[in-house]
Amino acid sequence: MAVLLIAAGCSSTADGDAVAGATSSAVPSTTTSAPTPWDPCTIPDEAIERAGLNVDTKESGVFGRDQFGFKICGWENQAPPESKYYVRIFVGFQTIDWISDTSRFDGLRPVQLGTRDATQFEQISATESLNCGVAYTAGSELVMSTIISDVLVDSPQYDPCTELNSLIATLGSELPS
Repeated sequence: MAVLLIAAGCSSTADGDAVAGATSSAVPSTTTSAPTPWDPCTIPDEAIERAGLNVDTKESGVFGRDQFGFKICGWENQAPPESKYYVRIFVGFQTIDWISDTSRFDGLRPVQLGTRDATQFEQISATESLNCGVAYTAGSELVMSTIISDVLVDSPQYDPCTELNSLIATLGSELPS
């Protein structure tokens, strides 16, 4: 004889017969969800505009997805097609050693971002004259930023690292410290 057990109202006896009305006591879950990094998309639009970025171009994640445990947000400096570069801010629970991974980054050098000590870096396979990155730690979080020049900009009228450092220094009070 086949017996279908309905979880809400039956339990089985030692010989396998269903008994109606028995319930199990549920133990409340005591597990907590893993902490999430600070979300750079929460930076106020006014601060983004003061930094020279276009608030209408905001993108959460990379193609809508966070990566490697980082919360990610990005903006273009102007609305397309006039945009010259794209800036992304990544925040995760990695240490500064994360950017020492030579399969991803190189050209590490110390820089000052306002009052913060930071590390400038280049992404592997990126053209130095068109792209730049900077990172620093804030408590248990790693805050990284990148600037990527538009593919149609052959020789920008700005130095990507100088532009990025200035922009991140301007946003300084809005970023984790």
